[in-house]
Amino acid sequence: MTADGAEGGRLAAYIGARLHALREERGVSRAAAARALDLSEQAYANREAGVTEVKACELVILAGLLRVDPWALFDGADAAWSGPAGDAGPLAALADEAEEFLRLLACIRDPDLRLGIIDAIRTLARAAAEAD
Repeated sequence: MTADGAEGGRLAAYIGARLHALREERGVSRAAAARALDLSEQAYANREAGVTEVKACELVILAGLLRVDPWALFDGADAAWSGPAGDAGPLAALADEAEEFLRLLACIRDPDLRLGIIDAIRTLARAAAEAD
């Protein structure tokens, strides 16, 4: 997914820059980060450049690789993106639950288990949407 819109692009660029800085600070190569996500180095470089948005599951994996709390990747992001304009609608009510989910997901070190949990939630969401 590419970074769409000016604010979304600024946020993607900010998170990419944080990833780059933390990766350099921790002495992790771009190749190692790409391998952790099962990406080519160019695909990973696009994430650091803000050309491609980083997926939530990728943030969790990278935080583990960099030995930081996933929230460290967002430190200062409010300066790059102030959030949705106006009423955020029903998704705003989920913010606390999403934050808790990501914190708990980050505690699970096995990447296959994390991806399995994400797949299970995706399946449940599809089933709920079909039931409506």
